[in-house]
Amino acid sequence: MDGGSSRMRLVLSLCVVLAVTACSSGCTPAYAVREDVPDHFERLNRGVYRFNRALDKTVVRPVARGYNRFVPAPVDRHMRNFFTNLYAPSDIVNNWLQGKFKPGFSDLGRFLLNTVAGAGFFDPARKIGLDRHPEDFGQTLAVWGVPSGGPLMLPILGMGTVRDWGGWLVDFQLDPLWRNDSGAVWGLILWRYTSDRAALLPSEVALEGSFDEYALIRKAYMQRRRFEVYDGAPPEEDLSLDPSLEQSPDSSPEPPAEPSPAPER
Repeated sequence: MDGGSSRMRLVLSLCVVLAVTACSSGCTPAYAVREDVPDHFERLNRGVYRFNRALDKTVVRPVARGYNRFVPAPVDRHMRNFFTNLYAPSDIVNNWLQGKFKPGFSDLGRFLLNTVAGAGFFDPARKIGLDRHPEDFGQTLAVWGVPSGGPLMLPILGMGTVRDWGGWLVDFQLDPLWRNDSGAVWGLILWRYTSDRAALLPSEVALEGSFDEYALIRKAYMQRRRFEVYDGAPPEEDLSLDPSLEQSPDSSPEPPAEPSPAPER
């Protein structure tokens, strides 16, 4: 057996152990999905955001507007179904790694039905109640208790966290589109991201009307990720669950001094 196979078996074994642990605990550590984590790279992030925003205004947004104008809505809808269907392997694997076996098998059935009966462009599974359960490896790491590492803005790719970008490298390997060797792969990748950007055009008003665009993007991203990790039902944040904020035994506040007795008259 070669070294590559041994490493793969080791990684898979570790993932199975972590998935069983997640299933048995049934609880995501609150400190792993906090919204108010420190922005350790804020100066760098703001610089990258200015670059991304300039590129968006100059190139990406005009292309997205042209896409909305010239691509018929039914064509866009079927192409979005096609791209969503390609996310299914990541959805399935990450559901299982988080101990969510029923949603994972549901997404497996959904993927098979949409691929065979819908050719990937149609969504017959939704008509029979097989809704998608989107998950990614960044969410899986959060369920396993890996802290976010703070916001990290990357050129062109946009806002994320250190943990989520690490997870993206795993999801990248599960995405059939990126593993396609045909000559059409880059055209499909550009179509996917142009369609995604066009879908965000209605939210431009809120962004451009904000006092601090970067702060708004950061807050919205952290809120959305917390919402996604908890499958739409996040609990109220509890500061006491963050290990970095807990007081050490020696730093407990001293009890208040007893009041001195009133002087006798």
